[in-house]
Amino acid sequence: MSKEYTLADFTDIFDYSTGWFSDSSISSLFYQIFKRFPSMKMVKYKVNQDFLKEIKELYQQDDAFDIFEHIYCNHFENEKEEEEEEEENTSTKELYDCIVICKRNLMIGYFDDCIKIVYSNIAQEEIDHINQICENHKKENEKLNNLFIVTYIHNYFTLKQSQINKPAIQIDRHYNNDFVPVAAEIEKFLLEENKSGLIILHGKQGTGKTTYIRHLINLGKKRMIYMSGDLVDKLSDPSFITFIRQQKNSIFIVEDCEELLSSRNGSNRMNVGLVNILNISDGLLSDELCIKFICTFNAPLKDIDEALLRKGRLAARYEFKDLATDKVNQLIKEEGLDIPQQTHPMTLAEIYNYEGMDFSLGRKRVGF
Repeated sequence: MSKEYTLADFTDIFDYSTGWFSDSSISSLFYQIFKRFPSMKMVKYKVNQDFLKEIKELYQQDDAFDIFEHIYCNHFENEKEEEEEEEENTSTKELYDCIVICKRNLMIGYFDDCIKIVYSNIAQEEIDHINQICENHKKENEKLNNLFIVTYIHNYFTLKQSQINKPAIQIDRHYNNDFVPVAAEIEKFLLEENKSGLIILHGKQGTGKTTYIRHLINLGKKRMIYMSGDLVDKLSDPSFITFIRQQKNSIFIVEDCEELLSSRNGSNRMNVGLVNILNISDGLLSDELCIKFICTFNAPLKDIDEALLRKGRLAARYEFKDLATDKVNQLIKEEGLDIPQQTHPMTLAEIYNYEGMDFSLGRKRVGF
């Protein structure tokens, strides 16, 4: 078989639409090369890179054999758990992906240690043999949270599994008393099966929103999907509905939503992204998808769209504020913090980053 494939250039494989590593895209690549509609099997566990060495040895003598390799750096890494670490929480890790054209009508995609086998008119015994090679190189289970990061490149949404450290917080100690019953309701709601809904958490920076989100993620009971603030405007993209229909029974965490949730200010036209959220959390799609949204932002909500305030629509709404003075002093005493008694409320960030505070004992840092 000729290796002169009908691709525009090499970047078609790895850069266009984040690649050919979604189920549909790698099948599309297969069709471009072989002009046949493929079947596909995805290995549902992670596989060591040594798997590729055995595949190469098995197929590299075939005339059609070819391999496209991609080495890149991931800058959105897991937070470090070691207390002695003083570097930034983000680090760089080299990652490796590849696509192997084994022979005519057989292709294997290796992406983030996962395997996709794409084929047409290949004997089942051969597919079973590849599956056995995967099994021989199966990775040990990794300790990961049920957290996935949404990325959006060239009109495609994709997910990347990630991990968040468990925060050392106690709801009744690190938050004001009025949040304790709200937190209990939120956790109860998030664990409910076959239910959709919307939670709004807001307030100024440093009051503990992010730490509380970490706490919810570490409950480990539901699949959590994080969307950063720069993707909020993509909630109105037509492809978002297609993407989210593949994420049934998940919890979406969407940051920096103030503009999305704000009033129409006299306009009769609602933000399309908000329409999508309402349809998914409380509209026609809610029964099918059973998706919950947690929307957060770092400001008081001055003008919320009235569509959100309809009775029964919000599962919870809470504004995080400075920790009350008596709670601040109680926290100082209970944790033995090197801070003088206070006469005014403080944010958690101010407490744990107090000027002159002694960290020489290696006290575990708490991020807010």
